[in-house]
Amino acid sequence: MLVEKRFRVGEATLNYAEGPEGGPPMVLTHGLTDRWQYYLPIMPFLTQRWHVYALDFRGHGRSSRTPPYRYRDHIEDAISFIEGCVGEPVVLFGSSMGGMVALMVAARRPDLVKAVVFGDSSIKTDRTRQVMIDFHSYWYGWRKLAGFRGPFGELVRLVSEMPVSVPGQGKRTYGEGLDSISLMNKANYLRHLDPEVLRDWAVGDTDADAFRRVTTGYEDRLLREIRCPVLLVQGNPKKGGIFTDEAVEFAKANIREAYHVYIPEYDHNLGLYSWDTGKLLQAVNAFLESLR
Repeated sequence: MLVEKRFRVGEATLNYAEGPEGGPPMVLTHGLTDRWQYYLPIMPFLTQRWHVYALDFRGHGRSSRTPPYRYRDHIEDAISFIEGCVGEPVVLFGSSMGGMVALMVAARRPDLVKAVVFGDSSIKTDRTRQVMIDFHSYWYGWRKLAGFRGPFGELVRLVSEMPVSVPGQGKRTYGEGLDSISLMNKANYLRHLDPEVLRDWAVGDTDADAFRRVTTGYEDRLLREIRCPVLLVQGNPKKGGIFTDEAVEFAKANIREAYHVYIPEYDHNLGLYSWDTGKLLQAVNAFLESLR
């Protein structure tokens, strides 16, 4: 059974879900705009063998609205959480922005991290800038809808009708090609999001200072400092995955013990939005069992 709790980090309060004490500790970190519930599709499996903690980053979910929302702040929050709440070294499982945070925690504090599962993300800040540019309409539109306080059905409609323009995607609105459940899922995340989280993301396509503020604290060169094994999970770039083949090669060249798996069936969210998690669990389970 999962229980939601709170942990104080400086001026911020982090909301998190904790599972039963079923084994060694594992901390889950989600992506930009999401919350700990992102991992619900795989938590019943993970809690059979691990003592799972799933964080809401500051500004997300039920964590406090405490800017700034730079990578540095999320990295330092995660370190403080592991030290002060978990109290022993952990496995970090991070997807998207949460994956980048997990890598920096492992690089800066190798004493706190036993292994990392890295789910489809940029890994290099120049790629993050390109994601800011290519998906500008998403960041801009989601910022306008974040923290929506009107009827939930109205938010679902607005999410569906949100104008988007992404190179190669061919969609005019976010809802094209998505069913009502997918739209409800995104609306749920957005209504629990501080709009300020996306302030710099919404202008980072043209504002270099905004880009630098967001990525403050993430340094590509520090990947060489990671001492633990890392599983690199790559989604299909043709389906919206952002972990490119070039970035995979960069990661393998800089992380001393890296294992890579490409799952062509998945987009950027690795089946977690659609609850189609069989391939992900197969890969993650093989990696995790190697640690025991």
